[in-house]
Amino acid sequence: MHAHAHHARPDFAEAAQNALLDGFTLRELAKGYLLSTPECPRNQVLMVQSGRLRVYLAGDNRELNLSFLEAGDIYTTHTPTYVEAVVPSSIWLIETPVFARKLATDPSVTPVMMRVMGRLLSNAVGLIEDLAFREVPARLARFLWQLAERRGHRLEHGWLVPLDFSMQDIASLLGTTRQSVSSLINQWEREGILQRQSRRSLLVPSLDALKARSAPLP
Repeated sequence: MHAHAHHARPDFAEAAQNALLDGFTLRELAKGYLLSTPECPRNQVLMVQSGRLRVYLAGDNRELNLSFLEAGDIYTTHTPTYVEAVVPSSIWLIETPVFARKLATDPSVTPVMMRVMGRLLSNAVGLIEDLAFREVPARLARFLWQLAERRGHRLEHGWLVPLDFSMQDIASLLGTTRQSVSSLINQWEREGILQRQSRRSLLVPSLDALKARSAPLP
């Protein structure tokens, strides 16, 4: 597992990681375990060793995903978000005041925190922008071409895009319903905008065609 975490974040130098983890306790979380809620009084910093956690907001009848945390990512329980283990996960935990003292003596951890917080912020801003200015098809198109640019593989006849999100995950990242996402993907398959390769990947013949559909409302 350690090798995986190291592989996932090559900028996490091993020495820095060992120094960093001093004072943390390792906890195993079962799939579906809710680590943190907005009402939760605990104020801890967590670092993901392995697995995947979901950071989201919840209203009466819907949820909005803000981000997924993976190996090497750092977050805190002291925010108005819910944090849930999406798969069995191992995390390191430390009380925030202890961590703050640690930061003062070992600044090597700061860039990691900045990267995670930056990603969360840009996801949240992207979500606000989408909800305010884009219809659902444009949100989905933007989500897919950004995913292709970030994690896709260029092939002769298009881009192979790994889709390790469920339809429900995608829907809550976009502030819509699972049915809307499924029917759009089916419709775009018929129109040749994308092809399902498997349950876990899509082929996008032209990123430009997707980008054209991601324009905000006039």
